[in-house]
Amino acid sequence: MHRKVVIALVATLSGCGLLNQDKTIGQLASHSVPTEDVPVPVLLHDDIRNEYKALLKLVEDKTLQKAIERRIADVYMMEGDFKQSQGVSAPENGYYGNAIESYENVLRKYPEDPKNATVLYQLAKAYELEQKDELALGALEKIIHQYPAYPQISEVYFRKGDIHFRHQDYDLAESAYKAVVDIGDDSNFTNNAIYLMGWSRYKQSNYEGGLAAFNQVLDTVIPAHGKMEGLSKVDQALADDTLRIMSLSLSYAGGAAKLKSMFAGSKPRYAWMLYSSLGNLYLKKERFEDSAQAYRVFVEEDPTSDLAPQMHSKMIRAYIDGDFPQQVIPEKERYVASYGIHSQFWKEKSADVKSQVLPNLKTYLDELARHYHATGQKDLKAEKKEARSQSLIAFNKASRLYDEFVQTFPKDPKVPEMVFMGGEAAFDGGNYELAIKLYERTAYQLKHPEWGANAGYAAIIAYQKHTQNIQKQKGKDSPALKQWQQDSVDSKLRFANQYRTDKRASTVMASAAEELIALKQYTKALEAAQEIVSRKGQIDQKLGETAYGVIALSTYELGDLGAAEQAYRTQLGYIQSSEEQSKVKDKIATVIYKQGEAAIAQNQIEQGVKHFLRIREIAPDSEIRVVAQYDAATHLLALEQYSLAITNLKQIQSLFPGHSLARTLPRKLAYAYEQNEQLDLAAQEYLKIYHNDNDADIRRDALFSAAELNKQANNIELAIDQYKRWAHEYEQPFDTRMEARYNLAELYERKSDMNRHLYWLRRIIDGDKEAGNMRTDRSRYLGAWANAKYGDYWTWEFNNIRLRLPLEKHLPRKNEKLKNAQKRYELAAEYGVLEITTKSSYSIAELYRQFSKELMNAPKPKGLTPMEIGQYEMLLEEQAIPFEDLAIDIHRSNVERSWNGEFNEWIQKSFEAMARIDPIRFGKQEIKVAYEQGIR
Repeated sequence: MHRKVVIALVATLSGCGLLNQDKTIGQLASHSVPTEDVPVPVLLHDDIRNEYKALLKLVEDKTLQKAIERRIADVYMMEGDFKQSQGVSAPENGYYGNAIESYENVLRKYPEDPKNATVLYQLAKAYELEQKDELALGALEKIIHQYPAYPQISEVYFRKGDIHFRHQDYDLAESAYKAVVDIGDDSNFTNNAIYLMGWSRYKQSNYEGGLAAFNQVLDTVIPAHGKMEGLSKVDQALADDTLRIMSLSLSYAGGAAKLKSMFAGSKPRYAWMLYSSLGNLYLKKERFEDSAQAYRVFVEEDPTSDLAPQMHSKMIRAYIDGDFPQQVIPEKERYVASYGIHSQFWKEKSADVKSQVLPNLKTYLDELARHYHATGQKDLKAEKKEARSQSLIAFNKASRLYDEFVQTFPKDPKVPEMVFMGGEAAFDGGNYELAIKLYERTAYQLKHPEWGANAGYAAIIAYQKHTQNIQKQKGKDSPALKQWQQDSVDSKLRFANQYRTDKRASTVMASAAEELIALKQYTKALEAAQEIVSRKGQIDQKLGETAYGVIALSTYELGDLGAAEQAYRTQLGYIQSSEEQSKVKDKIATVIYKQGEAAIAQNQIEQGVKHFLRIREIAPDSEIRVVAQYDAATHLLALEQYSLAITNLKQIQSLFPGHSLARTLPRKLAYAYEQNEQLDLAAQEYLKIYHNDNDADIRRDALFSAAELNKQANNIELAIDQYKRWAHEYEQPFDTRMEARYNLAELYERKSDMNRHLYWLRRIIDGDKEAGNMRTDRSRYLGAWANAKYGDYWTWEFNNIRLRLPLEKHLPRKNEKLKNAQKRYELAAEYGVLEITTKSSYSIAELYRQFSKELMNAPKPKGLTPMEIGQYEMLLEEQAIPFEDLAIDIHRSNVERSWNGEFNEWIQKSFEAMARIDPIRFGKQEIKVAYEQGIR
């Protein structure tokens, strides 16, 4: 070897950082400067190894020696690659036998070298290439356990997984690939590891786990726009294969249902690809129903997707290929409903998306319309009622589909035919309104030479059919019928004008003329009728009756109610039949009633009442007379003309006791009597309501009102009886129940029936306590009031006991009454109602003051010496003064409320009491503050 070659190799090794970095021969070659005119094959692997071996003898540095020995092994590795790629026969020890021996030698010589991870990796590769997978796995395991920080550790795990996968050890392969994923170093191995991890799970029949891994692959590969466009060939192939294996997995794991559950949370951008791939897989296997179901699930789960129509059409195609005609028609209908011009999809999508839907819509609409039209015609001929009923449904569907075709493709040459056929289908299906619309469009807009005149005449027939139906459903006087009759005449006139030469034109025009008066074109009808009655000479009875009837009806509809009334009165002169006269009188009554309503609407109440009462003269037995007189009485009440209102109400009650309004008369009368201050009569009416009214709530309230009125009229016994009846019969409303108890307590107090008075006080207190969430400010007030009244009763008991000798006998009884009163007053104060609290405070203070005063003035035993009398009086004073002090303190606390802006009669009374006790401080004239009486 030439010296200069050795020096060059040393320089090359040093320059490439061989002493400090683990480079490969390939990497070194990429940085060397090529020699001119030297062909590459000249540098044979033997020559390179010999150069390295020569260099090894010259180098003394241990680190460099190790690096050179690793390079020698690498050259053996490269030589094996080269020979294998060139098809050279393998040596006896294999293409990589020398490389394996060299790497093993390096590991034996330098077992502690940190670079051994790379050596082990190369050794594992060589083993694997020689199909010594067990040895390769051993080398890889050593790297994993001894060099966990090895930079290419992901690749180590990956190759380990490949070996296990190749040997069908899928669980071990899965673990190895998962390790690559867990490392997550964003290397090129990660996505492939996820993909192969999915395959490993698939091979273990763990389809769910496999699907989860494959999803991760698609998450990485599929672009944000969710389409394949723009993918590299590698990514395209990976995506295609992933979709294929996922489809297979899904076919084993539950198909479309499984796919639906996978995306229950959120749908990835490539979801449609999976549904499509699964559907295609089933289709290839001729599992048509499953194929359609895959597309169906996507459509149902994501109906607003731009791809939903495409998937839906694939579903239809699957049913067609599978020969499922019973499914094809409904799905085509659903397609039209979901993506047609009336759908939300159509409203929201761009023109590009809608343009993809149009071809299918055009085909499906035409096919569906003709299918249902033919079905309807077939069913119409059937003898069974059920079939004929189904035919109507089919015709209506056909007409709607024809119409939708026209709306979707307005410029299509088939539009005139579709419009006319839509009219035919609608007519056959009994949808005359739609038939009219379509026929008239054919006759007067499209003016089709073949179908125009027939369509116009068919529209007239459709009008006739439709008005007959309207009359049956809503009656001959319904506004809807009149409008359709008007439109029918307009259509007849239009036909006669448009198709003058048609042989049917004259008949149609005559029919229109005959119907003009009956059409209620009031202005024209009025003009015609006035012309009749204005002719010279007499007109016959029938013509006069009709003419004045038309005048009356026309003026009525035009709002001239006075003229209408006069016309009806004139018409009476032409009518002989009493029955017909009665009918006209009813019409006059109606017109008068309308005049009354008009006057009321203009706030001319008295004038309106006069109109209402006029009806008694013209139609005394008519239904409207009762209503008019009732309304008159109601408005008289509003005018506070109570006596006149009562007269009319009593008349109705007398003459028409069975009328539906009669049951409400007691309510009106009760109110009128009450407002007229006829309290006894008002109470009687309320009692009638209580006994007879159908409304339970009205009866309940009427009983209470009767009690209230009897109380006001000082009919104490009646009031008590009615309040008690209310209190025993009704629990609700709570507020009214409390008021009933309050009134009973008050009325029994008036009668000095203290036992019953106290009973109802207790009922008031218990009612408030037990009210729960029904409790109100008023119920609290009544509870406080009842306790205070109970305190007043004990105060009365207290005052009725006089201190006599011996004191030890009478004093305890007096003290007991004081305590009872004090307890009740304190309970009353606890409610926090100012009026009751201050009243209770005042009452307690006065009890103490009175008790103190009576103690001071208590009788003295006879036979005492003057000294004993003095001592006795001192003893009484010692007992009395604390009560007087308590009275002063309580009065003062009441007075102090005024300093906070509170004032009422009880605070004023405490002021007066304190003024008597301490005139210097409290005897001044104070400005009085207005106060309320409390919650009433």
